[in-house]
Amino acid sequence: MRVARTKGDQWSAKAVLLRTLAFSLILLFINASIAAKLFVVEYTGYLESNEGSFIAISRQISAHPKDLLWWRLWDCGLPFQNTYLPFLQVVVAGFSKASGHPIALSFHQVTAFFYCVGPVMLYLTAWKVTQRPWQSFLAALTYSLFSFCAWLVPSIRIDLGGLWNLRRLQGVAYYGEAPLAVSMALLPLAILFLYGTFSNGRSWTKVAAGIAMGTTILANAFGAVILGIVGLCMLVSVRTERVWRNLIAVSTIGILCYAWISPLLPPSVISAIRLNSPTVEADYRFNGRSLVGVCLLATSFASAWWLTRHFRSPWLRFVLLFTLVCSGIVVLGGDWEMYVVPQPHRYQLAMDMGWALFGVFGISEVLKFKAPRLIGTAAAILIIGLALQYRHVLNYAHREIRSQDMTLTPAYRAARWMEQNMGGERVDISGSHSFHFNDFTDIPQLFGGHETMLPNFVMRIAYYVIHRGEDVGDVGPEISILWLKALGAHAILVPDQGIGIYYKPFANPRKFDGTLQAVWREGGDTIYAVPARSNSLAHVVPDGALVKHVPIHGLDVGEIRAYVRALDDAELPEALLVWANYHTALVHAYLRPDQTISIQMTYGPGWRAEVNGRTQNVEKDGLGFLAFKPQCNGDCQITLIYDGGPEWRATCIASLLAMILALGSVFRRGRLRVSTTRAGDARRRSLPLHALPRTTQPPPQ
Repeated sequence: MRVARTKGDQWSAKAVLLRTLAFSLILLFINASIAAKLFVVEYTGYLESNEGSFIAISRQISAHPKDLLWWRLWDCGLPFQNTYLPFLQVVVAGFSKASGHPIALSFHQVTAFFYCVGPVMLYLTAWKVTQRPWQSFLAALTYSLFSFCAWLVPSIRIDLGGLWNLRRLQGVAYYGEAPLAVSMALLPLAILFLYGTFSNGRSWTKVAAGIAMGTTILANAFGAVILGIVGLCMLVSVRTERVWRNLIAVSTIGILCYAWISPLLPPSVISAIRLNSPTVEADYRFNGRSLVGVCLLATSFASAWWLTRHFRSPWLRFVLLFTLVCSGIVVLGGDWEMYVVPQPHRYQLAMDMGWALFGVFGISEVLKFKAPRLIGTAAAILIIGLALQYRHVLNYAHREIRSQDMTLTPAYRAARWMEQNMGGERVDISGSHSFHFNDFTDIPQLFGGHETMLPNFVMRIAYYVIHRGEDVGDVGPEISILWLKALGAHAILVPDQGIGIYYKPFANPRKFDGTLQAVWREGGDTIYAVPARSNSLAHVVPDGALVKHVPIHGLDVGEIRAYVRALDDAELPEALLVWANYHTALVHAYLRPDQTISIQMTYGPGWRAEVNGRTQNVEKDGLGFLAFKPQCNGDCQITLIYDGGPEWRATCIASLLAMILALGSVFRRGRLRVSTTRAGDARRRSLPLHALPRTTQPPPQ
């Protein structure tokens, strides 16, 4: 039987709804006023940030939404999954299609939206868990206006330019960290539903937790580590009497969540990240200092867990442990150089979120028991401080968010020149120009993209020897040109190396003077042509000319030299390669029995060849390129098709099964609940009237 709601209950429910709406709108207004300029900026003035690569991905998704298996614009081609985790880019492409706005403008509008929504999600999460609206609102407001990481880490404070400036805004406006900002905006929802899973274990809560976790990870890979921290802290603080049941629940959710998103984050991408991360920057390496940092962090965590075992509030205990772990990662890596995890600075926003929650709820809890009369005074002081800080942050945002007319930049002019003169041939664009190059053109870059997700490590070797090569000496230009020709590059842009240029990729920017022909100069930028007999990526070479062994380093060019000699041999027939779409290429060549087809494109298990109508496997050479010996002589018509391979099919099946299991669980529990309710109603109908429970007052006569 339903409990009758009194008029007072209805007014109370309306008051709660109005208060929740009011707090949400206030948070939205404050954050929207801070990020207001982002809603109208197409390109920011910070061209050294890598947000141009995210815009390029969004552009291709919008233009080719049904043809995203293979990405041929970066790194001699790679599976689309190796470009970047795509949640933000998919949303940007969809918003651009729906609104008609340019991709770059849509990118910043979507980023600004998630920037504004993040604190609202934090408020709603804290309120739903604690049922304390004022504390939740003040915590979200504090997160909106303060950067605690600047207070605790001097290097962050110096980089931020002051104690009171806002790191969260600097991340999206200056560093182009939009994916991380989106992931942090979605994180509170994952926390809310995970907390609900630990508390009540309902099926729909578990499914919602899996969806929130998956989107958090698909926005940025660091979301996976932060979610791991969240899960650990909840296990030891929320409903600890059922820790094993919670462990099984969160493990099951995690497995099904990964199965669901695995087509976009397959094992091969995770393997590429593990391979590349230790060598991208020195601070990614796990060494003796890292081990000391892990021991310090583990000891601090265990001590905090023991000292807080009598806390009455599981939420406060969880927030304390979460803040401790995130702060430890940032502080140890910031100035002590104890890198507990790769790129510890990526956890600054999670650290700020934790401190905002712990500061407000912790002080509130202390005052509640020690000096309850001071709660109102403390809240008033905090609001006044937040109001003063809000004014400062508005001024900071006005200075920090800058707009740039890209048509006036060297990067844009170089891209337009390439578009008009290179005929779609692969080129090497280095420095910060590389980030925005494919925002304006579909000409493929030799490099580009994100190093940590590269499937072919040979590209890392090639990048170093072409651009740096400090130890190569006088043979530097000759070795670099050899690599450029072997990788199918037909031009190279050497950017301005002057004062004020952030990225200076070349140790010797004049290394090609007198060796390669300069075909374009503007300001400090120079484009050199790389001579080649054919502009095709497909080549007919003798069987023995293929590179069979992976180069040990950039100077290991014996087999590469023989391969380039075959590419330049005018007596060998040329092969023509034409793209039918983004994952299918047509090759036409004349071959003899002792000759092989070499395609200067990254090998993947998903590639197969159809030779005169017959399917044939494709192999990988020492450069990581496609190579195969067609089963034909003379005139050969070859179709190269990339279908994702066994991994793509397996992950799609795993994703489908995960969704079926999740929906089946919710449906089964729903039917069980309905059956239980009906059985209870039938039992109550069979009882005499005086035996029914009195849940309501009798209606008035």
